[in-house]
Amino acid sequence: MTGLRRWWRWEMHRELEVTPFIRFITIERFVKGTVLVLGGIAILALSGTDSFHNVVLRAQEELNLNPGQHLWQRLYEQLVVRFGSASARTRDALGAGAIIYGLLEIVEGLGLLWRRRWAEYLVLIATSAFLPVEVDELVRHPTPVKGIAFVVNIAIVVYLVWRKRLFLERPSTATADSPA
Repeated sequence: MTGLRRWWRWEMHRELEVTPFIRFITIERFVKGTVLVLGGIAILALSGTDSFHNVVLRAQEELNLNPGQHLWQRLYEQLVVRFGSASARTRDALGAGAIIYGLLEIVEGLGLLWRRRWAEYLVLIATSAFLPVEVDELVRHPTPVKGIAFVVNIAIVVYLVWRKRLFLERPSTATADSPA
């Protein structure tokens, strides 16, 4: 047990080397986290009313979008028909889930920004946890955006495990006793 505790103390106090790919991951986590938190707040704000459908229709008119086009028709169906007809409880759950997941993404980004090794582990676990869902979505409804997101997430996992050597390095006796 003391060996595990010594390794944990050594691993969690190490600073990570900031590479261009780590910078990319940091920016990606902040952008995704911000979008999710703001989207979740918007969902919760509109959830209690029936104005969600009206907001989407108004945005469609202001942006001059034609719902008869293939891409916009699918977007319209996904957002307005499915989500707009969901119960308020379902919309609240989705909004809260988006906020929580967005905050997780922001915590990952902050950890990477602060150069903490634990953030790499958090990114690895959070990214790999959703890979089966991404594969299922990609098989059922393939789109270029889903394909790109899947490739980026696979690249992040491979990079963290292989290049950053997560789970592969062990502390020496001298470095484990003195926290960094």
